[in-house]
Amino acid sequence: MNSRWVIQRLTSHLPSCFSTIFSPTKILIRVSPSYQVSTFLLNHVDISLLLSISGREGLFPHLGPCLHASIIKNPEFFEPVDADIHRNALVVWNSLLSLYVRRGKLPDALKLFDEMPMIDSISQNTVFNGFLKNREIESGFVLLKRMVRSGGFDQATLTIVLSVCDIPELCFVTKMIHGLAILSGYDKEVSVGNALITSYFSCGCSVSGSRVFDEVVQRNVITWTAVISGLIQNELHEDSLRLFSLMRRGLVYPNSVTYLSALAACSGSLRIVEGKQIHALLWKFGIESELCIESALMDMYSKCGSIEDAWKIFESTEEIDEVSMTVILVGLAQNGSEEEAIHFFIRMLQAGVEIDANVVSAVLGVSFVDNSLGLDECQKETTFHGIR
Repeated sequence: MNSRWVIQRLTSHLPSCFSTIFSPTKILIRVSPSYQVSTFLLNHVDISLLLSISGREGLFPHLGPCLHASIIKNPEFFEPVDADIHRNALVVWNSLLSLYVRRGKLPDALKLFDEMPMIDSISQNTVFNGFLKNREIESGFVLLKRMVRSGGFDQATLTIVLSVCDIPELCFVTKMIHGLAILSGYDKEVSVGNALITSYFSCGCSVSGSRVFDEVVQRNVITWTAVISGLIQNELHEDSLRLFSLMRRGLVYPNSVTYLSALAACSGSLRIVEGKQIHALLWKFGIESELCIESALMDMYSKCGSIEDAWKIFESTEEIDEVSMTVILVGLAQNGSEEEAIHFFIRMLQAGVEIDANVVSAVLGVSFVDNSLGLDECQKETTFHGIR
């Protein structure tokens, strides 16, 4: 069989921009012992890459079905002749499954999953993740039960479940998964420990979250940050700052997210001294100028009553976004600078910045206190910009 004919037949229904990928050098031609019939196997890396591209929202919507058609026409993907081809074929099947899940086509994904000639834990986790991300909890747990019974779950399965257990009503699920992790030995995995901590704190079970942190053998920056932010989430700001101080004395160094959490703890507890110490650390390590860090610093200084320091950071910021402008606006309004807040608010409207309704209420509340501050002008601007 002519190899060129095989390639043309295989790629004839694909977009022309991808035809060069399927060159003879990227296709394995397998010849039968009779030397009369040739079969082919597409390079699994190329196919997986194309499936990944087509799985992104808005990109090549028809490419996925075209590749699917090519795959099911190829017997090598159904009956691999050796272990290497079996492994490569499984990569392609899982990539195709992931495509349907990412596009939100769960019925198609489940149908494909049931008909796939080969599956592994990645296949199961892909479908399971799709169910949970789309809040089809019942279907997801039916699949989880199958996976547990067959022993087909792994640490990724447990972290997927825990990622959706983020409300108090699902705390019992977190406890069930915690027990399953202990029985299977996955509780010693760092990723599972981190997921348990995050889930417990998200569900409002701060005692259980802290207990997991105390019991984990290995702690990385994600572990520490999960507890620090979890304590803040449960309004335990003082405990969060103490843990941050303990972290700094150890071998694990904070990252930007950790510092953001620590600044939030300072804001919540009105601890400006600790906030300034963190500010000095940020300057020392050269991450003070990150946009999210600057906004957090402005928020901390504003809530601690030092609007002058917040304004200095705002004026020195090279890149200003809606978040930083909103932070400084609320800070002005809440720290007695009513007139400046009104004028700044009008400037934001004129610049086309999107304003949160709560911010509008706060600023208009300031203007109602003293009508001389520009209530009429403020109301005129909000009406003009469609804010009621």
